[in-house]
Amino acid sequence: MTKTEVRQKIMTRRPDFQTLEEMSSAIVHKLQSLELLQTAHAIGIYIPLPDEVNISLFFHDLASHRNLYIPAFDESLECYRMATYTPALKPGKFDIPEPVNPIWATADELDLIVVPGIAFDTQGNRLGRGGGFYDRLLPCYTAARIGICFDFQCLEKIETEPHDCKMNYLVTESKCLEFVPNS
Repeated sequence: MTKTEVRQKIMTRRPDFQTLEEMSSAIVHKLQSLELLQTAHAIGIYIPLPDEVNISLFFHDLASHRNLYIPAFDESLECYRMATYTPALKPGKFDIPEPVNPIWATADELDLIVVPGIAFDTQGNRLGRGGGFYDRLLPCYTAARIGICFDFQCLEKIETEPHDCKMNYLVTESKCLEFVPNS
């Protein structure tokens, strides 16, 4: 199945908004129980789109005792980078909220990055929206990568290309998977 076909298939599986919110709550609970998240000091997160796992449910809890970073478009480099999260956000490239005055994270500053996607497979592969933004962003950081998605977005196998970034972990409402590097 091509990446376009996978994206279309996932869209047909998507339940209503209320169900997505309930499933998001279960995923956030599993994510919070991960030792890796509990011990992390600097965490890359994302501002969720309506069809993504709503991790904003735990922003306040995380921000109270950790440094948070979100993707922001760096005009000087023409790519996304992780920037310090602040409640004051502006519409960025593609209208995705980002900090008004980004303070960029260094390559080794983050402990982990929580990554959304359209689909993930049981080997740690990720399928995004097709722009390659995370595939260019993630190699810039040494942080562990935690993919999060709904169960209906988890597939047995996704076709990959050399530039596609693998996850170290995958969290859904029913499972937490850890992937061995280079597996």
